[in-house]
Amino acid sequence: MRLPKSVFLAAILFTVAGVVAQNPPVVEPPTADAVSRITRSIIDDGKAYDYDQHLADDIGPRLTGSRSYQQAVQWSVEQFRSLGLENVHTESFPLKAAWEPEVNAVGRMLEPHEQTLHMISVGWTPSTPGKGIRGKVVLIRNLLSPEALNEDRDKIRGNIALVDRTSVSFAKGLMPGQYFAALSSLARYGAVAVLVGGGRNANDVEYGGAGTADGSIAALPIARVGREDLQLLARLLQKGAVTVEFSYRNRIRTPAAADNVVAEIRGREHPEEFVVVGAHLDSVQAGTGAQDNGAGVASVLDAARAIKALGVTPRRTIRFVLFGGEEEWELGSHAYVAKHAAELDKCAAALITDTGSDTAYGWYINGRDDEVPALKEFAPLLQPMGGDGISHDATYLLHSDHTPFYEQGVPTLMLWTDMTRYLEFVHQPGDTFDKVEKDELAKGTAIVAATAFLIADNPKPFAARQSQAEVEKTLQEIGQYEGYEDLKKYGVKE
Repeated sequence: MRLPKSVFLAAILFTVAGVVAQNPPVVEPPTADAVSRITRSIIDDGKAYDYDQHLADDIGPRLTGSRSYQQAVQWSVEQFRSLGLENVHTESFPLKAAWEPEVNAVGRMLEPHEQTLHMISVGWTPSTPGKGIRGKVVLIRNLLSPEALNEDRDKIRGNIALVDRTSVSFAKGLMPGQYFAALSSLARYGAVAVLVGGGRNANDVEYGGAGTADGSIAALPIARVGREDLQLLARLLQKGAVTVEFSYRNRIRTPAAADNVVAEIRGREHPEEFVVVGAHLDSVQAGTGAQDNGAGVASVLDAARAIKALGVTPRRTIRFVLFGGEEEWELGSHAYVAKHAAELDKCAAALITDTGSDTAYGWYINGRDDEVPALKEFAPLLQPMGGDGISHDATYLLHSDHTPFYEQGVPTLMLWTDMTRYLEFVHQPGDTFDKVEKDELAKGTAIVAATAFLIADNPKPFAARQSQAEVEKTLQEIGQYEGYEDLKKYGVKE
């Protein structure tokens, strides 16, 4: 049930009055008052919905390093400057390759009967040669077993490998680096191409995303087929031979570069200390990225607008960063962390929003229990937006731009939302602006802005920077160490 806006704002004012009345106050009265004004600005007159619509409708898909991505970069710079932020600039980072689809994938089954197949080129994979690829299909029994692949070498050689993602079983969670490396290894066993399928949603035929963990071009053409098409091919293979053909053409530039966008509200007492508020500006090829991650970018921009318009400067600097290359396993944020390694001791926290515009509940802490005391102090000011929750679920720890900061021991938070609609449409053609819920996006934005200001203006530190040993201990405790090691081995090298 959604409260009327007038009731919602009254709840904020009542809560702030309660905080101020405490003796001694948990949050200083001027800070509490500033947070009240920031959240009212976002709920009453916020621009996040408009920002998201422009990104999704007017710019569209924003593949890292593409012309539309650069258009989004320039637009973001203009927005930050128009808001009066300081130190607005871009920071370039290298790409092993820039990639865009040029001619969409078309495919069909030829044997045992003719039938159209629904598919899309997986990102960062090469074009099919000439007029396309035609060949017999062989179902891969165990993608992660070199022994099984070697046993099936004669079956794989010269044919099209079919991989059912649901059959790829990792001992301790998804290991993306290991998975992508295994896909590429099929070239060594003689496969001419790969078809991949088996997603979570029906008809997820055009599920975008990259085919490598480091922004390089994969060894083979890889096409994604819809869940139902994959199941059909697998059933038919139990009866006899299956032959397919498909083609697509991609535009590849190597090497290349892209930009992160940075802007600041400088702190009044400790400008050298800073809170990062970030989201990724890039999207995948399938949709227009309204949820992933236009919603996050819109929240960052509107948080900047509301805090700057407040006219009250926090103690520490708030640094707003829009990262590129997140969909290629955090290329931009890894580059940012590497570039700014010398000042990470001064990074009070990194707040990332990459979970769409569903109802926000608070923050994922990803095993950083030392962050809980401060968040509990902030809770009365976040509760009116429903943002006082703390999630101990670490499922998404290694899947967004907080990861490079986390790995370096910086306290991190990721916005915790319901994610129901997000997961229904993420990386698919349906990730469009009509799925964005205006009021929920505004409340999530208010949570982001309020938390950032509370951390930046608090005389006490939010949490300490962890040592490498402490980071790895925490990863072990929350069951994410193997995934961390996987990405260290196969993924982006800072």
